[in-house]
Amino acid sequence: MAVARVGAVLIEGMVLGKMLGGVLWPAMVHVLAPRLAVLERGFDREFYLRQFSDPRQRQRVARAPLLHYALLGWRTQRAPAPAFDPAFYQRRNLDRPSGMDPLFHHLGNIDPGKSPRNEVEARADRVPWREGAGAVLVFHHGRGGGSSHFLDLYERTLEADGYNVLRARTVLRAPTLTVVNDRTFDLATGLAQLVQFGRREKVAKLVVNHIIDRPADMMGWVLDLAKGLGVPYEVILHDYFMVCPRVDLITGHGAFCDVAPPETCLSCVTGYGAEAQEFDPLSWRNEHLAFLAGASRVIAPSDDLASRMQRFLAKPITVWAPGSDAEFPPERIPRLAPEERLRIVTLGALNVAKGVRVVAGLAETANKAAAPLDISVLGPVSEALPGSVAVSGPYRSEDLERLLFQASPHVVLLPAIWPETWSFVLTSALELGLPVVVFDIGAPAARLRRLGRGHILPTELSTQPEQLLAALLQLREAWIVR
Repeated sequence: MAVARVGAVLIEGMVLGKMLGGVLWPAMVHVLAPRLAVLERGFDREFYLRQFSDPRQRQRVARAPLLHYALLGWRTQRAPAPAFDPAFYQRRNLDRPSGMDPLFHHLGNIDPGKSPRNEVEARADRVPWREGAGAVLVFHHGRGGGSSHFLDLYERTLEADGYNVLRARTVLRAPTLTVVNDRTFDLATGLAQLVQFGRREKVAKLVVNHIIDRPADMMGWVLDLAKGLGVPYEVILHDYFMVCPRVDLITGHGAFCDVAPPETCLSCVTGYGAEAQEFDPLSWRNEHLAFLAGASRVIAPSDDLASRMQRFLAKPITVWAPGSDAEFPPERIPRLAPEERLRIVTLGALNVAKGVRVVAGLAETANKAAAPLDISVLGPVSEALPGSVAVSGPYRSEDLERLLFQASPHVVLLPAIWPETWSFVLTSALELGLPVVVFDIGAPAARLRRLGRGHILPTELSTQPEQLLAALLQLREAWIVR
């Protein structure tokens, strides 16, 4: 980001500024003409300019918006057009060279029409629009991950109930904007236009899948929109954002707080930050719980999440599980030769809440003890791990089974220290019959306990790498064929 800021000063201040811009930017346009000609096919000038809230900055960028995008905008994740979500495109196209603009990569494909530009286009089984049917307008974030996969599944049930579904996508660098199909609405200044649109499309219900990355005013906008349309709104919970601005109930010290008092939250977010900007930690919980209280229905993917959040709400929480745990194949029991090393794999992105420090401590302890085990991570990591841990980096969900086959693990370790609310990677491991080790917290432990399979370890082992190593080596010993 520091490099991007320096680039902004150079490009917006010099290339597009009043003093030198009249000379520099026409020259750069001439040099980059072939590239700009390609980008222009997918670029929306007016939409791009709407992403700049500072009038002076917008005025500078307006001198040559396409040039600004080509030199700087894509590097700072500005969207070039309503239908093109650069963050989504980068997650899906991992073969894209790191130094290449995602839009340029997309337009350079042999058939760009076959490459989805956003998460709505990516759902190939989306039901065609049904004239005369009621619609559901769904608000969602742009981060991808399990909550996006959940929403894909949930939207199918809405369609099966006869609704049309309109997903209101976010614009990463312009949090007041929302995109529905290819139309852009400003929730802060143009809510009336969205109300008119909703009436025309027969919107009968709002669904809020998440409000992360939106301003604090987002809750008020949803209330005003629901009132303007005369419809109810539902809220889906995927985490603890409504009571914890850090989302996962993990403190800056890397410990589970179990919904600490607001005064403790104040100290935590002041010292270690949060997933929200410009908010009052002391009023955060009351404001968000009031928003949930006004919903016609609050939905959670698991009983574990519902029970943890139920203590804050008077109305019951509806559990809608995104899958069934009833028909998995039996758990395969590994068979190891006496000298064989235990192959342990973790799945998905590892951050502090997901257990990256657990893995680091386990690897360091195993290395010191020369223990017969190997650890690999299928996914990216938020912190550096010891060199003995193989890290694959990001992967596409459809590639996970192939990656697991290549890794050939004896056991899957899901080292989350926060109460996960479902875990699709657990589902992937169960579908392959792999043994799974988790700590006794959250939906993964509850799911394994209900199934009577897997290995549930005491949560205190997450901070005791020697004991965790001993527990894993004990499993290895039980699986050795003599």
